Amino acid sequence: MLELSPGTVANWVDAGRLKAFTTLGGHRRVKAEDLKKFLEENNIPVPKELSERVVTTIKVLIVEDDVKFLKLTERFFRTFRKTWQIFSAADGFQAGALVGREKPDVVILDIMLPDINGFKVCEMIKAGNKRTLVIAVTGYDSDEIRSRILAAGADAYYVKPFKFEELVARIESWPA
Repeated sequence: MLELSPGTVANWVDAGRLKAFTTLGGHRRVKAEDLKKFLEENNIPVPKELSERVVTTIKVLIVEDDVKFLKLTERFFRTFRKTWQIFSAADGFQAGALVGREKPDVVILDIMLPDINGFKVCEMIKAGNKRTLVIAVTGYDSDEIRSRILAAGADAYYVKPFKFEELVARIESWPA
């Protein structure tokens, strides 16, 4: 598509300049929207077939055991960002299954879950894909909780109640 050697693209990925992920078979893959953004930022012509098909779709997994808060969060994201795919889980086990199956770009993770706590879930997510944005949320703020979840790999920490627009801004600025 770019009329470049695969080695050139691999070098961009290895240098961290082009966002990519690795399949279970060890192959590098680049999302169309990430490639388009990279090309535009580096003043490289964007092929017609790439510019026509890119629609920014972000997969967001919401992990929350409070059913009312979960429904509120789902409703907000489904109406505020209609191009985003929203998934939800009420516990750590469901979250693990969805992370494996859906490969979310973003996980909004409640820390205090009934089975596997958010600290462990965060560690598992980051072990599988360090590029997944993990936003930890909690109603039980303390310096210890903040330190533990950030040490587990969370990229951001919010205390309930918070403004959903702040989460959107954080997601849209990723990676940052």
